[in-house]
Amino acid sequence: MGAKVRRKKQEAGGNIFWVTMSDLFIGMFMIFATLFFAFSANTGQGAAESAQATQAAAQSVVEKMQSQDINAVIKPETVENVEAKPDEKKVDVELDPFTGMAKISDMELFKLNSAELTPKGKQFLTKFLPVYLDAVLTGDLKKYVTYIVFQGHTDSQLFRGSYSPQEQYMKNMYLSVNRAYSVANFAFQLSKNKPYYKDLTHIIRVEGASFSKPIYVNGKENYNLSRRVELRLVLKEEKIDILQQFFRGAAGAAGKTGTPDSKAGGTQQSYEKL
Repeated sequence: MGAKVRRKKQEAGGNIFWVTMSDLFIGMFMIFATLFFAFSANTGQGAAESAQATQAAAQSVVEKMQSQDINAVIKPETVENVEAKPDEKKVDVELDPFTGMAKISDMELFKLNSAELTPKGKQFLTKFLPVYLDAVLTGDLKKYVTYIVFQGHTDSQLFRGSYSPQEQYMKNMYLSVNRAYSVANFAFQLSKNKPYYKDLTHIIRVEGASFSKPIYVNGKENYNLSRRVELRLVLKEEKIDILQQFFRGAAGAAGKTGTPDSKAGGTQQSYEKL
């Protein structure tokens, strides 16, 4: 009789364990579902708002540049093998309304095989950089910006024939990084009296791309357009880590619940089967 009573107590304890685990997983599922739908709604709204702010900033830059006789245009990122129009006016800077990228091409910012800004290059950047940085860092777009990447590009003809393809690529990489650095450094100099001056040390990044992304016109590389500096915006990622933290927390909670208790006979065996 005593053995039967103990067995029923153990079975009853086991049932309590299973009910407790079921409640835990149902609760975890409800929390996950709530977080997921809230995250999805916030992601969609945040993406739409950042896109609108990016387009507004690009339009503002173009309008102000044109008022200073600089041919700035709203244009998506250049597609390879486009056809050149003979009567088309030379573009000084292109603004992508979807990404906020500014592409400065064929502006004679540098002399051949040099990373030092020319007087003409400085004159152009003195007009362009304050307008661009103001639009990005003082308007609605500011809260979405993580980095402004200054990325240098070269054409594929420099150093050709004198070095192996790998050596040529790395020499151009060195040149492209230094050119991007020169433009970024000039941006610091022009921003000393700006409210975002101190923030630039956390925002500005410098990269080089060598000749890995040439510009083609009529099926051939346009060396003047390939030699360029681009300003790329990196917008803040949505807080997807909130779901990762939830899963880690849920896993930890489940692990603690399943920890064998020396006073709970039969619990360890049931948990291992689960």
